[in-house]
Amino acid sequence: MGRKTRASGRGRAGSALMILSLLLGCASWSAGNWGKQAQYEGFNPNSVNRGGAADFTILVPLSKIFYDRVTARRFNSLATYEDPALREFFRSQESFSDYYAAMAESLVRANFEYNRPTAVRLEAMTRTGPNRVDIRVYFRGENAKPLRFWSTHLVRTDRWEFAAGRWWVVPGKI
Repeated sequence: MGRKTRASGRGRAGSALMILSLLLGCASWSAGNWGKQAQYEGFNPNSVNRGGAADFTILVPLSKIFYDRVTARRFNSLATYEDPALREFFRSQESFSDYYAAMAESLVRANFEYNRPTAVRLEAMTRTGPNRVDIRVYFRGENAKPLRFWSTHLVRTDRWEFAAGRWWVVPGKI
């Protein structure tokens, strides 16, 4: 009887170790690597942009803060909609509302469970004007469709503009 208990204990420890390694692997998918694998076109993200007004050195960490905030909780909840930290990235209430509506609709169409992305990765930044950058991000999350155990994803391009001494998210047309 003692042998059976010790063997089942090793099996549980092995299972727990495997689950822990999977969780750490999923957590490290976006942690610490923001922007390292991304493609940059038209600018160097580490430059101060001496010939222009926009400071690109702050854009990569600033975008990480914004997209981490987007993935922090369910996107279609009142708490997320009223989050003052998210609103700080937009010039006006109207632009935040436009972005929020478009993002929530995109997550619904991509079948994200609970409208919640669980991971995000920066794929590319493209300079489209002297003070304008398009940021392409990849969102991943649980699939909301029944009997689908695999994850779902969404690739989204957002426009960021530098004006009045800071970077702003500029929503597209709905």
